[in-house]
Amino acid sequence: MAINPISSISNSYSQILSSAGKPHSLLPNGDKVAVQRTDTRHYGKTNEAKSPDEVAGTFADAMKKAFEQVNDQQVEADEMTQKIVFDPNSVELHDVMIAAEKARISLTFAKTMSDGFIRAYRELTQLR
Repeated sequence: MAINPISSISNSYSQILSSAGKPHSLLPNGDKVAVQRTDTRHYGKTNEAKSPDEVAGTFADAMKKAFEQVNDQQVEADEMTQKIVFDPNSVELHDVMIAAEKARISLTFAKTMSDGFIRAYRELTQLR
């Protein structure tokens, strides 16, 4: 018994046309699985979307927070360096080196970003 390709195509086409009039939901349908927070590093409930103003506030607030974090890393690295000098058994050397490198990288990144912002501001003020 041979299969007629024309009839199979027309049957498929008629099925598509019959379902074309139904609106489709934008939300996916499927199984819903409850996810439990088992580790403190996992996010909690994040169902509510925040507006962009709530996330960062103003540009100045975001920059101030970033520079404060850079400063905190510098202070932490300095404190660990002092601890290893005065009491070598209180802190591991690799922890001091990691903290110092994190502080160095964050300071370099912050300086690069601030230089870029200053350069962009100067270019914008000179557009006349």
